[in-house]
Amino acid sequence: MTHVRFDKPVLAVAAVLLLATAWVPPLFRGAVIALAIAAVVLSALPRGTRGVVFSTMIGLATGIASINLFAIGIFQGPITAEFGWSQTEYAVVTLVGTVVTVISSLYIGKLFDRQGVRRWALIGIVLFAIALISLYWLTPSLLHFYAVFALIPLIGAGTSSIAYSRVIAAWFDQRRGQAFGAALAGIGIGGAVLSSVSQFLITEVGWRGAYAGLGILTLVTTLPLVFWKLKDSPADVGLGLDGEPLSAGKAATTDERAIPVKSPPPAAPIWVGYTAAESRARPRFWLMLGAFLLLALGIGGVLIPLVPILRARGVSAEEAAAVQGALGLALILGRAFAGFLMDRFFAPLVAVIILIFPVLGVILLAVDGSSTSALIAAVCIGVAAGAELDVIAVLITRYFGNRAYGENYGWQYAAWTFGSGTAVIITNRVYDVLGSHTPVLWVYVALFLISAVMILRLGPYPELPTADSPSVKGNL
Repeated sequence: MTHVRFDKPVLAVAAVLLLATAWVPPLFRGAVIALAIAAVVLSALPRGTRGVVFSTMIGLATGIASINLFAIGIFQGPITAEFGWSQTEYAVVTLVGTVVTVISSLYIGKLFDRQGVRRWALIGIVLFAIALISLYWLTPSLLHFYAVFALIPLIGAGTSSIAYSRVIAAWFDQRRGQAFGAALAGIGIGGAVLSSVSQFLITEVGWRGAYAGLGILTLVTTLPLVFWKLKDSPADVGLGLDGEPLSAGKAATTDERAIPVKSPPPAAPIWVGYTAAESRARPRFWLMLGAFLLLALGIGGVLIPLVPILRARGVSAEEAAAVQGALGLALILGRAFAGFLMDRFFAPLVAVIILIFPVLGVILLAVDGSSTSALIAAVCIGVAAGAELDVIAVLITRYFGNRAYGENYGWQYAAWTFGSGTAVIITNRVYDVLGSHTPVLWVYVALFLISAVMILRLGPYPELPTADSPSVKGNL
């Protein structure tokens, strides 16, 4: 069990940010709190690893996952009002992006396993930002809208969680769950920040200017940070796993200028687990995939169209954006705590306990449409949504090892993406037909419960084959 130590200077930054919320406009208060939580999470990581984790965190905050989860819902109202599209027509854009993401996810993980992530992250950031800026010139053609969001998962693949989590898997071992939680909290930060920024820009310069602003924000903040700090391997900066120095120890002297005494570097990571084909031959792989598919249907069916759901219940646009910002904060907390707990306890049990939150949250949303209930529901849903990518990442390494992490994660991520993208269509279609979201919310509650049972049925962790095992040696 790893011992957690918090870096005091970084905690001081978090304290300053929290104090600053007293003077920040309410619309941006959630964003500042999100950054403060991020600072606390980073302070618990080894010093030499914070740069790479922070770069992946911000990369995810401004990447395709955050845009698809949060910005699409906020832009739905003004775009459909201008072009006269129905909610279902608008929601098809999520399905289009989902189909492309599902197909590409089966291959891009293999690409990152072979070529690394850094170069593709830099290329993806630039192309993704250009795609967002291009929406300034969006026409009333639905095909134009769909085409842009079909292209984004391909050109922006380097900004996805498949890419960034691959970096974390290469940098950490004993602190892997904690690091996954910190890095993937970026999507929660994106929820808090992008919700506020998008709503502000839409109010001030319209939805076209808002899309352009998001693209420019990505270019001026994320691109320099990723270029500076993101490295595919800790050896690139003279470190071993978990931030341990490759050459530890000093001469027996208090002189800091003394020549270090060379000592054996930390043990290099070994290939553990199965190939992608061997993983897919195991029933657990498909049980896990099915559980995440059902979970994604429930989470995506509420989280992505949350703003329209709240607006249909009479919640104002500003209150809905604030609720979505709170959801982003809950994402961060869920992600950070899930990673921390899964380093210390049986991961499937942690996952099932976390699933209690969305069950309670969606039930509350179904029976009460007030803004207070919506806020509580959003927090409950956000805790679970925040943990999901953590759970996928950790369970893959525990049940199938790290040999084909990128490819295995890509398959599970494809299931998650398909479920969440499809659920948006279902949610909006139910509303168009019945005039209410309530019936489908109860269906999502049932899916959460079934998913929990499937996760528990994964059973104890297996003893994974190592590099010396015949099944592994024959494929090295």
